[in-house]
Amino acid sequence: MNSEFLMNFHYTPDGAMTRADALCGFIKDEIAYGRLKAGDTIPTIKEMSEASGLTFRVARGVVEQLAREGYVRSRPRVGTVVLPRDTTALRGCILFVLPDVDACSYHVTMIADALRRRLGAAGYAFSTVVFSQDRQIGLSFLKHELVRTPDVAIAIYSTKPVRKCLREAGVKSVFIYGDESAKEEGRWIRFSAEEAIGNFVQHCVRAGVKRVLQVRFDGNDTPDAKEALAAKGIKSQWMTVPRMDGLGRYEGIERAAYNAFMDLPHSAFPDVVLFWDDFVAQGALTAFLERGLKIPHDVKVVTLSNRGLGPVYSEALTRFECDATETGEKVAAYVLGLLAKGRMPQLPVVAPHYVFGRTFPY
Repeated sequence: MNSEFLMNFHYTPDGAMTRADALCGFIKDEIAYGRLKAGDTIPTIKEMSEASGLTFRVARGVVEQLAREGYVRSRPRVGTVVLPRDTTALRGCILFVLPDVDACSYHVTMIADALRRRLGAAGYAFSTVVFSQDRQIGLSFLKHELVRTPDVAIAIYSTKPVRKCLREAGVKSVFIYGDESAKEEGRWIRFSAEEAIGNFVQHCVRAGVKRVLQVRFDGNDTPDAKEALAAKGIKSQWMTVPRMDGLGRYEGIERAAYNAFMDLPHSAFPDVVLFWDDFVAQGALTAFLERGLKIPHDVKVVTLSNRGLGPVYSEALTRFECDATETGEKVAAYVLGLLAKGRMPQLPVVAPHYVFGRTFPY
């Protein structure tokens, strides 16, 4: 086989990997996707060196590494030949794009795990790339991965620069959450709490609630129950908790919420506090305990939380429960529909479930 396939190899220096590592990964991908088949010969070391910009010695090192890992073998008078692989050739590659601040998020991790299982079972490689808010690093990792042209990129909490980067690369993209400007790109899977909010409002009506306080942290885009509550004659107001500098993201949110509710006058407490973030809820619940407030007797509490993970409290929380695994499976099914020939699949909507607990009993 000649060196023409190396025309698709591109390397963007970004400090993440060397040119040799990038070339080695590129050839592995060509084999995994079946574009290089068992028995094909890869380019000579000289051809590889000239096409990739590597020195002859480094290019030879790439071939030696491929041989050590069982991808190729040198055969006299034939060349370096691709060896048969035990695994079935992959159908393609899916790229999952997320911001660095959410790389350790339980919710995002569970979505990624569900996507990986479902798409992997369908024969697709699943790769994750983290984009940084740091201007010095920015989107360099993403741009590097896009050189391989994934079949679909799935971006969560995407920003305008990310969407622009994907659009310029000509990659078919799906966006999970983020702001409504993602609709400009077409395939935007939104978070809709309308049904759960309706259930919450009906709960408030039955319980004779007069005032609700909705709480979020600064910069967090959340649902809003104000209009639905007002339609039933229930007053509501917002509290925005500023993040504390000098602490980790989640610890800073939790500590700021603790301080805010330790300082809140007792007369300012409503009938129900609705937390649109579980870390804000955790900080506030700690403050309630220290102030001697009894839940739900003194104040009723509802929070947004992940299924299987939420604020630590002695009683089951009434909550807007998000099932990240369910979200990942919905998105995976939609992506597989995009990749299949035929009718365009309908965009799924991600919605939390309103679950009754002891902090605002039914």
